[in-house]
Amino acid sequence: MSDKPLDIAAIEARIARNLGRIMFAARWLMAPIYIGLLFALALVALKFVQRLVVVVPTVFSLTNNDVILVALGLVDLSLVANLVVIVIFAGWANFIGPLLSGSARRDVNWMRNLDFGAVKLKLIGSVAAIAAVQILEAFVHIGDIVKQDVAWQLAILLGIAGTGVLLAAMDRLSEHK
Repeated sequence: MSDKPLDIAAIEARIARNLGRIMFAARWLMAPIYIGLLFALALVALKFVQRLVVVVPTVFSLTNNDVILVALGLVDLSLVANLVVIVIFAGWANFIGPLLSGSARRDVNWMRNLDFGAVKLKLIGSVAAIAAVQILEAFVHIGDIVKQDVAWQLAILLGIAGTGVLLAAMDRLSEHK
């Protein structure tokens, strides 16, 4: 046995330092997720092109409502693609990109300047736009859809919009302090 007294503070400092290193290195776990999102973006782009290729030869035989539905479907796919791009760029720029520069390994001050407020609002805006397109599509087929389903879709859209307004208000209030 050692005659040295147990230095609890040194042990706690060593544990905290090692946990910090593990947490810092854990960001690399996000890299495969962003690569997967790139594949998801490619799938959305393929679906967009597929829908366009299928509809172009039949455009003159479509009714006005059918053209509107096709356009809404394409807009919906583009909004989903925008949402994926926002998530990829925001996450990569904030977490993975700085790992690739040599100075980020030594200096973590860049982590203090993450602007999640802007990313939150962009994400909630994209989700609200996607929900609005779904509501528009439901209203085009209002005769074929159960009214209770449309009411739920509308309530969800209003809930998303309310959440967005509350997030923006909270960000605004926190900026003034």
